[in-house]
Amino acid sequence: MRLIHLTDLHLSSLEDVSLLKLWGKRWSGYGAWWKNPSRKYLQRMLENTLAAVRGENADQILVTGDLLQIGLTSEVAQAVQWLPRLGSAGRVMLIPGNHDIYTRKSEAEIRRAWSDYLFHGVGEDGRVVDFPVMREMGELCLIGLNSAHATPIFLANGRVGESQLRALQALLQKAAAGRRAVVLLIHHPPLPGMTKWRVALRDAADLQSVLATYPPLLILHGHIHRNREQRWEDTRIYCTASASGVGDASYRVIDIDRRDGQWHINMQLKSVVCENAVDFTTVDEQRWQVPVAGPSQTGPTNGGGG
Repeated sequence: MRLIHLTDLHLSSLEDVSLLKLWGKRWSGYGAWWKNPSRKYLQRMLENTLAAVRGENADQILVTGDLLQIGLTSEVAQAVQWLPRLGSAGRVMLIPGNHDIYTRKSEAEIRRAWSDYLFHGVGEDGRVVDFPVMREMGELCLIGLNSAHATPIFLANGRVGESQLRALQALLQKAAAGRRAVVLLIHHPPLPGMTKWRVALRDAADLQSVLATYPPLLILHGHIHRNREQRWEDTRIYCTASASGVGDASYRVIDIDRRDGQWHINMQLKSVVCENAVDFTTVDEQRWQVPVAGPSQTGPTNGGGG
């Protein structure tokens, strides 16, 4: 099974948006976008990333949020037009980021406009009306959480919430009973202490407790716009830099195979290496194996962060 991880695409443009029509958090967000000297290159870089990803022949493309800038209706519509270029709803698994759920209004709009991409899978009760969502791909289970919610100005923290945590516990148990490997998608860094409090996951300790019961094979996240790796016992946690970043646009190619009682994983991180680069270069490659957990091995295997 070949997976691609993309995150923080920020595909929309605010060039035609008037600052005079914005207020509150959107006003400050527009100001931050306007001051970014590389903003006019973002769409160009994203086109290069899209072309590269198309050539990877992935089974699933996993997008961990932030398609938008400030959650405007016009931006939501831009994403509706762009997503099919990346792939069909059955091939692209999407979870929202904090820039997608910039306000309560934008949350309602993306849930309606992107519903096929957000909720294409099964939930705890066999259907999906909310997160978490799970896609069963042979011997893999891809589980998406929503950590994004509307926050006050100058904050970008996240929260999973009790209902998602309860449902996640059931999905992890189901995957473990079938001896399937889990790849978990979340926008914010998932464990305590991984980033500054202003942009951190507020209930990271609660999420860690749930994950410790049936640890995922991989956790993929975004939000911090950097390529970063953290190991948590047998679980590897990867953040990938923005897919539209100038000078560091990146994506990951992850191949997972089950044979001889082990999961065999190969991860390639592909990035542009300078501002004017077009081609992606493999800047990191890792291969490792993890034993397939049997019935007696499921249950708590770790409880601390790395």
